Amino acid sequence: MEHFIYPAVFGAICAALLMLIWFQRGRMRVIEKEREDIEGEERRMFDFLHGLGESLQEDASQRNMHRFIVDGVSNVVGAQFGALYLLDKTGTELVPVCISHGAPPLVAPPLSVIQEALEKPDSLDNYLKLAPANLRDGILGEVLTTMKPQHTRTLGEHPALAGFVLPSQEKIAVMAAPLIYGKKEIGVLAVSRNSGQIFTVNDFDVFSSAAEQSSFALGSALIHEEAHEKRRLEEELRNASEIQKILLPKKPPSLADYRLAGANCPAKLVSGDYYDYVPVDTDHFGAVIADVCGKGIPASLIMASCRSVLRVNAKNNHSAAQVLHAVNHQIFPDIREDMFVSLAYIILERGSNRVVMARAGHEPPLLYRSGSASIETIRCPGLVAGIDSGEVFERTVQDYSFEMNKGDVLLLYTDGVTEAMDAAGGEYGVERLKNALTDSASRGANAVVKSISAALEDFMEGCPQSDDITLIAIEKR
Repeated sequence: MEHFIYPAVFGAICAALLMLIWFQRGRMRVIEKEREDIEGEERRMFDFLHGLGESLQEDASQRNMHRFIVDGVSNVVGAQFGALYLLDKTGTELVPVCISHGAPPLVAPPLSVIQEALEKPDSLDNYLKLAPANLRDGILGEVLTTMKPQHTRTLGEHPALAGFVLPSQEKIAVMAAPLIYGKKEIGVLAVSRNSGQIFTVNDFDVFSSAAEQSSFALGSALIHEEAHEKRRLEEELRNASEIQKILLPKKPPSLADYRLAGANCPAKLVSGDYYDYVPVDTDHFGAVIADVCGKGIPASLIMASCRSVLRVNAKNNHSAAQVLHAVNHQIFPDIREDMFVSLAYIILERGSNRVVMARAGHEPPLLYRSGSASIETIRCPGLVAGIDSGEVFERTVQDYSFEMNKGDVLLLYTDGVTEAMDAAGGEYGVERLKNALTDSASRGANAVVKSISAALEDFMEGCPQSDDITLIAIEKR
């Protein structure tokens, strides 16, 4: 009996050993396959990072970076589809910048789009590539809300997408991660695999790392692009500033009865203030000062338009009011609702003490009387230009006449003078301006402009200039 027991036991042991060896070999093959997969992901990740670095170095602003990231990260983790959404400039929507052909929706599309896609699959692609997404919807919203990478194993089971995907996409697996640069949200990156092909834990870790590197590249590209745009705008502003300077008088006119001096100091590269000396005819000469409510390019364009219209209509016209009526009529249809223009225009006559002025809501000029060493404020009614089509403006803006005698000095200025602020927040004000005019008027128009400019500089003591400053001084000889 014992003679037959030992061979049976031996056979069972051998069979068990063979099974164990077969199992271990199978296990070794699985481990080897996993090792090869991991090594393959590592190589692809290295290639992706290398290419991303080169792309950033060569041209950080190029649009193909979006495609490189989507294709590169998809390749690293073996995904068939990828999608990259970036926040728009307002930070209120996610805009699709690169979507792979055939990619599933990450936010529930309208049912009409899904129904159409059942017959025309490309219609879903077209929709996804054009439709912005709400920051709180679908997988994209979930990622931005948690600010963590997400792994959705089957798309059709996601609460926000159930019933809103094509039947062929219900079992697709998705990984999505927020793109963050310097604590600032940039967008969302997502990759997906065909039905039934799950992502492993290692895939998720690698994808999360690739998303972080993509965030850095995209953030750097955005900073580069913003810096480039800023340099371009600054160059355009410098060009606009140079053009605007050409429009200002190069020197005052040489008149027998008057001496004129003017100055313009913009708060920014371009100014909404302007002043000009305008030939009327052989016996009359005009001077105008204006302030456009607003700053920058829009204000400078309105200023240029006012200058052109005023010069055209001043020719042979002895009515200052009629000239301003023409300016208002021209700019009213085109000026923005939140903008207007204040102007003061005067006409000087050769061989006469009479001065004609029209004021469209501008600061009242100051007149220094040499005989009494006193200051008069020249007040006459007038509505600012650009807020009324004509009837009210023309009724309020009328010619006003006064006389200037030898040694008198008329000062026209914009509110940037009186509203200039010191370090304590105090304004320069009209009284300081009157004092500065009184102290310098006896030395003539040029001295008045230089003296007031210096006084303003001393008053502000290096504080940033908040508004354009413009002055015209007119001395009766």
